[in-house]
Amino acid sequence: MELNRFSVSARLEYIPQSIDSFITLCEGLIASVTNDPTAQFFLKNAIDEFTTNAMEHGYLKSSGVVTVNVERHENYITLEILDNGVGIDLSKVRFDREARSYHDLTARGWSFSILSHIATQVSIKPNEPSGTIVTLAIPLPLKI
Repeated sequence: MELNRFSVSARLEYIPQSIDSFITLCEGLIASVTNDPTAQFFLKNAIDEFTTNAMEHGYLKSSGVVTVNVERHENYITLEILDNGVGIDLSKVRFDREARSYHDLTARGWSFSILSHIATQVSIKPNEPSGTIVTLAIPLPLKI
């Protein structure tokens, strides 16, 4: 079976078991949307990163609802992650980071910079009345 689209929404607690269970559920669904191992790896890691960001920054390390929507198209996959948290300060989003030292590589906050190099489209916008929506378009086959 090959899925064309899925949507998963869950109330998560800010504990590793809750987040990890959600990521594992999404990982199984991703495998039904594409058999491209590079795309599967990227999608899983993007979901992991943005789910963790939603719980840490959107819900301020508290519980909250995270929704993941994935849709396969002929030559790309769209990934959308939504939360209803406090929202994101777009002025702090960096797409242009470069690693110049070991410290740069070990620091957090690289997700948007990495995404801008892999995804053909990255969109970050408010989720009304509160929260954030991150949308990515990932080309198929994915070559990095």
